[in-house]
Amino acid sequence: MIPALLSDVRAEMRKVVTPSRKEVQATTIVVIVAVFIFGAYFAVVDSVFSYGMHQLLSKLGGLQQ
Repeated sequence: MIPALLSDVRAEMRKVVTPSRKEVQATTIVVIVAVFIFGAYFAVVDSVFSYGMHQLLSKLGGLQQ
Protein backbone atom coordinates (compact mmCIF):
# COMPACT_ATOMS: atom_id res chain seq x y z
CA MET A 1 0.00 0.00 0.00
CA ILE A 2 2.62 2.57 1.02
CA PRO A 3 5.05 1.78 -1.83
CA ALA A 4 2.20 2.27 -4.32
CA LEU A 5 1.35 5.57 -2.69
CA LEU A 6 4.96 6.74 -2.87
CA SER A 7 5.25 5.80 -6.52
CA ASP A 8 2.03 7.71 -7.23
CA VAL A 9 3.40 10.73 -5.38
CA ARG A 10 6.65 10.57 -7.37
CA ALA A 11 4.72 10.30 -10.63
CA GLU A 12 2.61 13.34 -9.75
CA MET A 13 5.65 15.33 -8.60
CA ARG A 14 7.27 14.79 -12.00
CA LYS A 15 4.30 16.60 -13.55
CA VAL A 16 4.78 19.70 -11.37
CA VAL A 17 6.11 22.69 -13.28
CA THR A 18 7.62 25.72 -11.59
CA PRO A 19 6.17 28.95 -12.98
CA SER A 20 8.50 31.46 -14.56
CA ARG A 21 9.27 34.79 -12.93
CA LYS A 22 7.15 36.57 -15.55
CA GLU A 23 4.13 34.33 -14.79
CA VAL A 24 4.49 34.91 -11.05
CA GLN A 25 4.70 38.68 -11.53
CA ALA A 26 1.65 38.70 -13.81
CA THR A 27 -0.52 36.67 -11.44
CA THR A 28 0.66 38.73 -8.46
CA ILE A 29 -0.40 41.94 -10.19
CA VAL A 30 -3.79 40.42 -11.01
CA VAL A 31 -4.30 39.43 -7.37
CA ILE A 32 -3.29 42.86 -6.04
CA VAL A 33 -5.59 44.66 -8.48
CA ALA A 34 -8.46 42.31 -7.63
CA VAL A 35 -7.96 42.92 -3.90
CA PHE A 36 -8.14 46.68 -4.39
CA ILE A 37 -11.22 46.42 -6.62
CA PHE A 38 -13.05 44.19 -4.15
CA GLY A 39 -11.95 46.41 -1.26
CA ALA A 40 -13.35 49.50 -2.96
CA TYR A 41 -16.57 47.67 -3.85
CA PHE A 42 -17.15 46.49 -0.29
CA ALA A 43 -16.32 49.94 1.11
CA VAL A 44 -19.00 51.48 -1.13
CA VAL A 45 -21.54 48.77 -0.25
CA ASP A 46 -20.76 49.18 3.45
CA SER A 47 -21.20 52.94 3.33
CA VAL A 48 -24.50 52.62 1.44
CA PHE A 49 -25.87 50.14 3.99
CA SER A 50 -24.57 52.27 6.86
CA TYR A 51 -26.26 55.36 5.45
CA GLY A 52 -29.50 53.41 4.88
CA MET A 53 -29.50 52.01 8.41
CA HIS A 54 -28.77 55.45 9.86
CA GLN A 55 -31.69 56.95 7.93
CA LEU A 56 -34.03 54.10 8.87
CA LEU A 57 -33.17 54.21 12.56
CA SER A 58 -33.43 58.00 12.73
CA LYS A 59 -36.91 57.87 11.17
CA LEU A 60 -37.99 55.18 13.63
CA GLY A 61 -36.64 57.16 16.57
CA GLY A 62 -33.92 54.64 17.34
CA LEU A 63 -31.04 57.10 17.17
CA GLN A 64 -30.38 59.62 19.89
CA GLN A 65 -28.54 62.73 18.84
